[in-house]
Amino acid sequence: MIRVLAFIRRLPGVSRDAFRSHYEEIHVPIALPFLAGTAGYLRHHVREEILGTPGFDCMTRFDYPDAASVRAVFERTEGPQADAIRRDERTFMDKPAIVFFPVEEVPGWGQPGADAERLLVCARRPRTEQAAGFRARLWDRELPALRAAAGPRWCRAWSPPATPERGFDAVLEIAAVGSGEIRRWAQALEAEGASLIAVRVSVHETRMPG
Repeated sequence: MIRVLAFIRRLPGVSRDAFRSHYEEIHVPIALPFLAGTAGYLRHHVREEILGTPGFDCMTRFDYPDAASVRAVFERTEGPQADAIRRDERTFMDKPAIVFFPVEEVPGWGQPGADAERLLVCARRPRTEQAAGFRARLWDRELPALRAAAGPRWCRAWSPPATPERGFDAVLEIAAVGSGEIRRWAQALEAEGASLIAVRVSVHETRMPG
């Protein structure tokens, strides 16, 4: 499975609520015919900042079964037949600000649970630390510490093969009851020089045919 994360920002003058409504009610139906072969299509809309100021209003996750499917979808969405998608994007998305990159899954734990808050935590390493070392520390020490302190019911972690210029070293999807301990955990990492963003999100999933 190939997974790609896209961090999307709304246009100035478009409220977060209007951005979310347009994305879900107008943009998704326009885009769906061009996404044949996509195995998963999820949007994580920012509802509240918990730590830091995100440079995005939605994280969209695309899952593809293989590289051929990725190429086929990109050819369709970038071709002249997809002009309707691009016209619509320009009405509510800040296109130059979009950041996207492939990720690999890191073992997590648990199940989300219907009553849990859904959170995103995005981390960049300290300037003086190598990406591999930071990720190893995050997975081997910091994530177990988070689980022990905050007790998130569910955690899924993502890491890009190489850190994109405008991307993150790690992205965590978390389901928890309350965000206080998660904020304190993130602030402790920031005290060590890392840069973190934590936001509460609502997750919108489109079931893909096949």
